Amino acid sequence: MMSEHKRLHPISAVASFVKQLKDLIVPFVFLFVINNRGEKNGFWDYMPLLSMALVLVIVLVFGIIKWLRFTYRLEEGELRIEYGLFVKKKRYIPIERIQSLNFSEGILHRPFGLVKVKVETAGSSSSRESEAELTAISKEEALDLEQMIYREKKGESVTEDSSLEQAAIQEDEPFFTLGQKDIWVLAATSGGVGVIISGVALFLSQFNELIPYKAVYEEVAVFIKSGVFIVALTAFIGLILAWFLSIVWTFIIYGDFKIKIVDDHIVMTRGLLEKKQVTVPLNRVQGIRIVENPIRQLIGYCTVHIENAGGSVLEKDSTSIKLFPIIKKEQVPELLNGLFPQYIIHDDFEGLPVSAMRRYVFRQSVWVLVPVAAACYFFWPYGIWAALLILPFGVLGYYQYRAGGFRIDGGQLSLRYRGVLKNTMYMKKNRIQSLDTKESWFQARKGLGSLTTTVKSGAAGYASQVRDLKKEDLKRIASWFSHSI
Repeated sequence: MMSEHKRLHPISAVASFVKQLKDLIVPFVFLFVINNRGEKNGFWDYMPLLSMALVLVIVLVFGIIKWLRFTYRLEEGELRIEYGLFVKKKRYIPIERIQSLNFSEGILHRPFGLVKVKVETAGSSSSRESEAELTAISKEEALDLEQMIYREKKGESVTEDSSLEQAAIQEDEPFFTLGQKDIWVLAATSGGVGVIISGVALFLSQFNELIPYKAVYEEVAVFIKSGVFIVALTAFIGLILAWFLSIVWTFIIYGDFKIKIVDDHIVMTRGLLEKKQVTVPLNRVQGIRIVENPIRQLIGYCTVHIENAGGSVLEKDSTSIKLFPIIKKEQVPELLNGLFPQYIIHDDFEGLPVSAMRRYVFRQSVWVLVPVAAACYFFWPYGIWAALLILPFGVLGYYQYRAGGFRIDGGQLSLRYRGVLKNTMYMKKNRIQSLDTKESWFQARKGLGSLTTTVKSGAAGYASQVRDLKKEDLKRIASWFSHSI
C-alpha cells in the first residue's frame, strides 16, 4: 500500500513559479517600460527593476516551501494530503467518494515523464475547483495510485501485478480515434479564427496605456488612402493567417485523440504539446447532446457532448464534455449504442404546430426592426436597403421552428431545438433534475407553451428549452415525468 508519505517531483516548484509569473507578466512589462523612460541618475531610478527581481525571488522561494510541505499518501481507505505555506493543512478524501483521476502532461511534465493528477469526487466541497491536485508525479506513481483506488473501491487487495495490469489496460485498442482528416474538418468548421483574433485583441488591450493610438491611427489613415484593393488584400491575408493558426491550434489541442473503455469508465486522451487524460464514470453521464453548426450540418458532421455530473466550474471541459469533437452524423447511433446501450438514438421527432412558425420568425426579426426603421428615417432613400437585414433573421427563425420537437420513448425524453446551433438532447427520466412548463399570455391565445428541462452538469446544471409546443403535448410530457413508467 502507498502508506508512506510521498512528495511531488521538484519540478512542481518550478511549475508554481511559472504559474505565478504568468499572473505578473502584465505589471512587470508595465514597470519595465516605465523604468526605461528617461535617464537614470541614481539608485532610486533602478528601484522598479530591483523590486521586480525581489518579487521573483520571493515567488520562487514560496514555491519551493510549498513543494517541501506538500505530501500525500493512501491510507485506511483515504487519500490523505498535507500541504500549506505557513499553516499546515490536512485533507482526507474517502476513496469511495473519488469518481475519477484526470491526468495531464504539460510542457514541463513531458521531458521528465511526469503527469498532473486532478482528483474528481462526488459531492465536491467546492464546485470551482478539483477536490485535490497533484501537480507533478511520475506516470508510474499516477498509474499505481489509480489502480490502488480502483481496487480499494472494488474491495480487492492490491497485488504486485497491479501496475502490469494497468499497463495492459493502457495498451488496449481504442474504441474511437480522431483521424487527421476529421481534425481538418473540425478546424475548418469551427470558430477558431474568431478565437485567434479576439485573443490577439485581448492581449493588446492589456497595454492600452503603452500603445500610441494617435500615431497608429495616423498610420492607418495613410494606409487606407493607398487604395481599397490594398486594404482588402491585407485584410484577406490577415484572415488567412488567422485561419491557418486556428488549424494549427486545433491539431495541437485534439491531436492523438483517443477514447478507451476501461471497465465502467470512459477514458479520453488528447493533445500534442499538453497531453490530457479525462476519465468519466459511465454512471455519472446525465445526458447526451448532439450539436450541429450550420456548416457541419450541411456536410453531414456533428459534435457529441456528454453532460457530466462531476467536474468544476473553472474546468470548462469537465462538465459538458466533447465525447466526439467531430464525427459523421450517420456514425453516431452505432457508436453511442456501443457506449450507452440504454439510450435510444434517433432523428424522428414530433414537430411544432404550424401556429408556432409565425412566432419563431417574428421573434428573430423583431431584433432588427428598430435599427432598420432608424436607418430608413435618417438615410432615406438609401436606408431602405437595411430592410434586407430582416431576411436572414427571418430565415433563422424559420429554421428554428423546423428544428423544434420532442419524443418520448419509455423512460427517455428527447428534445430538439436550435439557436444558431442545432441541439438534440437525449435524457433518461431518472437523470432529469427538473422539468418546467410555462406559457405567456400570447402563447395561451394560440394554445402553446414552453418546456425547459435541467440535468445535473457541474454546479449549475444544463438546461434545454423548446418553445411553442402544443399545450396538449406539454401536459403529456409533464404527466410522463410525474408518473412512474
